[in-house]
Amino acid sequence: MEKDILLIKETMQGSKTAFKSLVEQYQDYVFSVTLKILKNREEAEEAAQDTFIKAYRALGSFEQRSKFATWLYQIAWRTAIDRYRSRPATRQSLDDEQSFLQIRDTSATPLQQVQQQNTRSLIENALGQMKAENATLLTLFYLNEQSVKEISSITGLTESNVKVKLFRLRNTLKNILTQNLKEEVNSLV
Repeated sequence: MEKDILLIKETMQGSKTAFKSLVEQYQDYVFSVTLKILKNREEAEEAAQDTFIKAYRALGSFEQRSKFATWLYQIAWRTAIDRYRSRPATRQSLDDEQSFLQIRDTSATPLQQVQQQNTRSLIENALGQMKAENATLLTLFYLNEQSVKEISSITGLTESNVKVKLFRLRNTLKNILTQNLKEEVNSLV
């Protein structure tokens, strides 16, 4: 967090390199938030770019009450939700969401990497069957490891509401995964 504060101060003093470092550090997470909501790679990329433009312009209003990441994810969340709500309902993505999944653990064995990719693929598929906002809550909590307090700040929901939704969504995700696995096993037999 201290590194972020230093980069923010340098950016506010005119350092483009400092802001570039912030963008590089958070671009994957911001993109994953926007992609979960928009389910369209091009729109998610545009929303991620808009997020960083908005963050740059509002950097002076960052009051350090929360982590910079939380503040940035809140901007990403709102940007993606606004874009999602303003688009026509008939529009669908032609993207294959599995083609840009990222697993950062490079120390894993090839077998472990395949297992992780399969698990992640199953989870991504299950999340894709849920409403965008619900899938994003689970993604923020489990994949991006955001706290309930940070998710509350990002989404504008109360902490207790976030906890309740996460509890219910875990069960929903479990049911979807169970059903998907049953269907996969049945297709093999």
